[in-house]
Amino acid sequence: MKKKFLALLISASIVMVIGGCGNNSTESTPAPAEETEEAENSAAEESEEPEGAGEGEAYKISFICPNIGLSYWTDVKEGLDSAAADFGVTLDFVGPSKIDTQQQIQMMEAAIANKADGIIVASLDANAFIPVIDRAVEEGIPVICLDADSPDSKRSSFIGTENTVAGETLGNALIEAMNGEANVGIITGALDSENVNQRVDGVNNAFEGNDKMNILAVEAANTDLGQATQKAQSMLQTYPEMNAMLGTTSNDMIGAAQAIKEQGRTGEILLIGFDDLDQTLDLIRNGEIYGTIAQRPVNGGYLSVQYMVDLLNGEEIPERVDTGCVLVTKDNVDTYKTEN
Repeated sequence: MKKKFLALLISASIVMVIGGCGNNSTESTPAPAEETEEAENSAAEESEEPEGAGEGEAYKISFICPNIGLSYWTDVKEGLDSAAADFGVTLDFVGPSKIDTQQQIQMMEAAIANKADGIIVASLDANAFIPVIDRAVEEGIPVICLDADSPDSKRSSFIGTENTVAGETLGNALIEAMNGEANVGIITGALDSENVNQRVDGVNNAFEGNDKMNILAVEAANTDLGQATQKAQSMLQTYPEMNAMLGTTSNDMIGAAQAIKEQGRTGEILLIGFDDLDQTLDLIRNGEIYGTIAQRPVNGGYLSVQYMVDLLNGEEIPERVDTGCVLVTKDNVDTYKTEN
């Protein structure tokens, strides 16, 4: 609007100058109607801005990541950056180098203090994030949860995998691979992370009514490769009858495969994990891991920015967006990204 007003002011000034310089008459000559229309059209064109812009400036959107050291979030960032470019917004990508809820909350508080236009956050601890999410919204900053939800907060939407369904997919994949009979150890993320707990719930749902699918233990490794390896080693020693393992986060089965290999038992215990890290895909190709549940992190990152821009532009957005998942095995490891 500022550009349009300036352009019209300049046009009016030109008209006045033309009227006063041609002769000594005290009457100004009005510009032809077509010239005035052209000036207004030119001013309107100059005032056009990217869809994500407001008052001549791009929207500032912050993404508060739970673990910037994990390659899964690098894929999410790819989607965030792509959408930021498409919608003309400025994106700030921040987060701790390993899972640290309090540090993540502090970074979100900083985004509020810096007057971000919108905040996207992966709230691994749903309850811990309620106060800071609600404060952002109360200060006029909309919040979208990506990948990990805080459903009791005032966030506008949750975008990510339907985690209980993903857990059921994980459990059903193991049932099929083991012909309906297995003694299972589960390695999961942080025990206070709602998204991974929902995945464990989904596995339990899949096993329900099948007394030959036995869960021996559920151990938290906090999405840390070293902890996942240690937990797997401990399970192998404690449960010699264990013949299958499941993971609910990206490093779980990589660590399990390493522990099994160190004990010379590769091929004896069937492994199905979560997420499609390059190392996981390589382990599927060479047979050390049977399969993994792949999410769509790039898609999730893109959609979160797209819907945030819609929200900031006053449009309604869905409260829940399921980005989906797919089972990856040796059969589709090189094709699943294009097939889905």
